Amino acid sequence: METQPTMTPEVGAARILIVEDHPTIAELVETQLRSEGMRPTKCLGGHEALQVLEHGAFDLVILDIMMPDVDGYEVFRMLKSNSRTRSTPVIFLTAKSSPEDVEHGLALGADYYIIKPFGGSDLIQKVRNVLTRRRCVLAA
Repeated sequence: METQPTMTPEVGAARILIVEDHPTIAELVETQLRSEGMRPTKCLGGHEALQVLEHGAFDLVILDIMMPDVDGYEVFRMLKSNSRTRSTPVIFLTAKSSPEDVEHGLALGADYYIIKPFGGSDLIQKVRNVLTRRRCVLAA
């Protein structure tokens, strides 16, 4: 009988949910993560992300804020209010770029706040940092 891991401690096999309503950006992030050996899943909106999160476990969520159906703040609130997903780390990846926006996102509890346009190497480094921290917490 095959079992599916709910939390993958190895950075290379990490399951990452990408929530981004712009298909080109979602595809770019997915390609970058896949090239690093990670297992990304794309959602093109907040509503879809909430449905996926009900049924799947992820090691990290990369979350846009400005989306037409359910915004990233609401997805974040729902994620953190559920005991099963509460400890899932989140990186906001958004065009909201004022100092107040950044402060608000981090104050909510996001692990990182990345402003678009973004560098691929910066994103990958932050993803790796979060996954390494998560691996250490799970091992403790």
